[in-house]
Amino acid sequence: MKALIFDIIHGGDYIAEKLMDRGYDVYCVDVYRYAKQEIKDRIVEMGANLSEEAPAGEYALLLAPSHCPVDMFLRDDVIVDKSVTFHQAVGEFIDDKRFRIEVTGVKGKTSLCYMLAHILDKAGKKVFLHTSRGQGQYVNGEHRIDKLMSIAPTSLLVLPEGDYDVMVTEVSLGGSGKADIAVITNLLEDYGIAKNTGKASTSKASILTDNINIVESSECEFWKGFGKDVIGYGGRVRVNGSPRLGEPLDITIDYGGKHDVRFGEGFLGLEYIHAIDAALTICEQMSIPKDVMISALESFRGIPGRGEISKENGIWTVTERNPGISHISIGSTLSTMKRMDALDGLTVILDPVNRRVCDKLDIEQIMDVIDKYDVKLIFLNDGKDVTIPEGTKTILKFIKEGFQ
Repeated sequence: MKALIFDIIHGGDYIAEKLMDRGYDVYCVDVYRYAKQEIKDRIVEMGANLSEEAPAGEYALLLAPSHCPVDMFLRDDVIVDKSVTFHQAVGEFIDDKRFRIEVTGVKGKTSLCYMLAHILDKAGKKVFLHTSRGQGQYVNGEHRIDKLMSIAPTSLLVLPEGDYDVMVTEVSLGGSGKADIAVITNLLEDYGIAKNTGKASTSKASILTDNINIVESSECEFWKGFGKDVIGYGGRVRVNGSPRLGEPLDITIDYGGKHDVRFGEGFLGLEYIHAIDAALTICEQMSIPKDVMISALESFRGIPGRGEISKENGIWTVTERNPGISHISIGSTLSTMKRMDALDGLTVILDPVNRRVCDKLDIEQIMDVIDKYDVKLIFLNDGKDVTIPEGTKTILKFIKEGFQ
């Protein structure tokens, strides 16, 4: 049987290898024509066919990422019996027997994964953490990153060996459907994918499992529509007092009773409230003791590039450096700054271009968000120094980039 794989930059080579093990004659197509040479070499070395256009003929299977506009690359002389997304293929092929938590969503995926890893590490578990920042063991409060890798669902097929108690894995646009605990942080905006021929929610729903599914409470009914039972998270964290930039938060959590916690030293703690809320529900399902939860939250120090705070020459700098930068995340951070009464004298610095991410910034949407908050905006120009406007009290720096 012949199988056709579109898009080899999101793990098509891993899919090809699995198919070849099952006896398929595999044809890989670099539809975007910018796959790294090492990926091309790997495909050829394993004995699969490689081209930039689909060879004419009939194929039992066509496999592509859910965000790939397949119809753009199909011709009349290419006949396909069945189409399968990479998510569906991963669900078919994955055989990882270790306890696995998969996390997807529009916002907060990486933050939640790090928070979970920190809590589980504090609980004495051996934790492997795979996120857009890289992968490796999380131990003693530190992520020992030993490999940079995409969070495409195909990454789940090549998780490293090891006797880990928990695999915490961030995945884009959905997952395998085989996790012990599947989490959708939120939907926020059901944006179009595959040249607006599909919706993000359909792909994200592929993460839902027959085991435990956790979603935002306000979205429970929506996700139930995909035929799986879900548990809602939210409403278990209260922020006390008036949050201020550079100061930790005093919060109260509801976890086996009400407990006061000091959280957020050195980073924007307010940006992690939803992650805490989700973590409480997830860890409750895993029977993590409350004393471990409290200790973990108080010792958590955020993630580099996620609401990271520094101060120099009397000016605060808040850095947001990650592949998820968008008009949604920029609006969310500005809303956080407003809640801390930190908009006065605020200058936004935006790096609008990075070739290592799939979803480029929509500058028009971002300008609309900036206008709503009436703050200054500066675009970075190829990394060159910029002149900070007079009267700037706080710099809010957004850098959209891939693996870091």
